Amino acid sequence: MEMELKIAKLELENKVLEQKLKHQELMVEQKALKEKVAKIEQKREKNVTDAKCLTVNNMGNERASFQNMSTFEEISVLVSRIAELNRAKTIESSIGSSCDLFGQDGNGSDDDDFHMDDENGQKEEERKTPTNEISSGQFKEISERIVALEQQSKDNVDQFSKILEKISELEKQQKQQHQNTNKATSDKLSKMQNDQKTLFEKVSELEKEQKRKKEHLNFQQNFWDANVCHKNLQIIGDNNLTVYHKGTVSVFWRSVFAKHSILLNRKPSNFSYYEISIKNKKDLIIFGFAVKQQTKLKGLIRHEIGTYAYESDGEIWINGEGKGTNAKYSYGVGDTVGIGVHFITRQLFFTKNGQHLDSSADFFVAPSFADSFHPFVSLLYFDDKIEANFGPNFKFDLATL
Repeated sequence: MEMELKIAKLELENKVLEQKLKHQELMVEQKALKEKVAKIEQKREKNVTDAKCLTVNNMGNERASFQNMSTFEEISVLVSRIAELNRAKTIESSIGSSCDLFGQDGNGSDDDDFHMDDENGQKEEERKTPTNEISSGQFKEISERIVALEQQSKDNVDQFSKILEKISELEKQQKQQHQNTNKATSDKLSKMQNDQKTLFEKVSELEKEQKRKKEHLNFQQNFWDANVCHKNLQIIGDNNLTVYHKGTVSVFWRSVFAKHSILLNRKPSNFSYYEISIKNKKDLIIFGFAVKQQTKLKGLIRHEIGTYAYESDGEIWINGEGKGTNAKYSYGVGDTVGIGVHFITRQLFFTKNGQHLDSSADFFVAPSFADSFHPFVSLLYFDDKIEANFGPNFKFDLATL
């Protein structure tokens, strides 16, 4: 069982490590992708700055090198060139308008005509210079190129956004998977612990049951001794456990002792305990432990030194001395009462109907009498009847002590 637990634990740890490794690889890929995007952005900004320094005269060379430029570089160069060409066309239109106005004015001086001719010559030269001119076809081609590059740039941004969304989704899935793995592992371990606890409880119960069976197997049954019994008492039954008062004269105590002393079955429980059940009762009944003697079969045993007893009116007797009557502990027909002693502590205890009586907490047996103690019972009225139980199964659970 322990080896299976260790194997299961190692398998779970390996799964957790695999998940952590995958997570680390994903984080490295994400970091590399972000660095790549940052480098592209830096390169684009640098190309935009460099493009502003280009002149219109470099247009031919730039056009030839477009195929070697990146998307962001082409956009920057084309935008700069279109701006320069638009400014040149604006200047050209302004000069042409001015010349037309001077040609329509007939009252001008000769100097004005001279200057006008000079300016017109200069404008004519400028019109003949093709450096800054661009055809409508070229302008359309450049515009289409810009639109295409802008669309490509937008597509790249969309693709990058999708990649980031995919990374985020993978991180969520990995986190959820990790949580599910932890929960499944925790549930499995909890179930295994509960199963193990249940198994241990069953084993413990089986061990206790085996111990009880072994004790019962080795148990020696005690019984009432017909040789140490008053003549007016009759021992009834095949097991000699029932005592009946058959006399005709009332108000006389009659007693009987058990065959074996309280040392019988001392091991392994270290307890001596027995119970009596009241079958019929007219007045007082008393039972307990006392020194076994023929002279004690008639008369009161409770006043004898060495007597420890429990009387039906609720009074406890310790070494021949009464400790006071307690109606709460009195017993009658239908009740089952018991008396016991612990050999190690010498402490006495009393029970009624399976319940321990708290009043017996400070009652102890004198060490000089313990080895010679025998169970006894005394009946006062004729027709009184009790049945003894010397074990091993009692109404009171000795395991609760």
